[in-house]
Amino acid sequence: MRLFLNILFWLAVIAYYFVALSFVSDKRHEQVCTALKISVSDSVRSRFITVDDIHLMVENRNHKVVGLFLDSINIPKIEQRLCEQAPIRQAIIYKTIDGVVHINVIQRTPAVRIINRFGESFYLDERGDLLKHSNRYCARVLVANGNINLRPEQNNYNVFTSEIDLGKRNIMRELFDLANYINSNKFWKAQIQQIYVNEDGDFELIPLVGSHVIIFGKFYKPEAKFAKLMSFYKNGLNVKGWNSYDVINLKYEGQIVGTRKK
Repeated sequence: MRLFLNILFWLAVIAYYFVALSFVSDKRHEQVCTALKISVSDSVRSRFITVDDIHLMVENRNHKVVGLFLDSINIPKIEQRLCEQAPIRQAIIYKTIDGVVHINVIQRTPAVRIINRFGESFYLDERGDLLKHSNRYCARVLVANGNINLRPEQNNYNVFTSEIDLGKRNIMRELFDLANYINSNKFWKAQIQQIYVNEDGDFELIPLVGSHVIIFGKFYKPEAKFAKLMSFYKNGLNVKGWNSYDVINLKYEGQIVGTRKK
């Protein structure tokens, strides 16, 4: 008898579970979108896109989300539409049972601002992809200019995958690596404010403190070059004065050449 009652009990529990599940499912089909909840990552460091921008892309005169049944909202299509916007790296969208559609947007982070020889401005982001300049917002990052031929209309450009003629230097890759090296060091990030590419393709660094120009050359053995520069700063400029040199040349391996002001 007890076995029979146990079986009956568990059959009742299972039946209740399926009835409740069916009820919740029916209610979910009837649930409408009550609101959008949008967040944009790294909005303090980068403001290429805002919560208001995202809201207008999703909810405007041509596209309505709030008020629609949750089941009728095409989440993949909205994600695709958002990811077509240049500043957006990824969009993660999901719905909750209270009727809210959550949109989490991950921005692309600029690593260096490029001003090419034509006067056009754009960025390379943290993955080496070209990111077009925004007239509304200018990121406070390292600036590189001079003899740079890359133009912002080169869509889908990446410093790692771009085709380079055999035997030629990938100057943009070197420039990207140099910018990242500077950005990764607290002192150099504060001290180096500009990279200039001269006619020979050498990188010249413009410091924040001091009136000298640093001839860095190619992106080759950066650890050794910056170690030489730090030694020169400590043992040379701290003694002679930070404005006593015009040029500090790091190009040549095993030595550093300083040109005094006349």
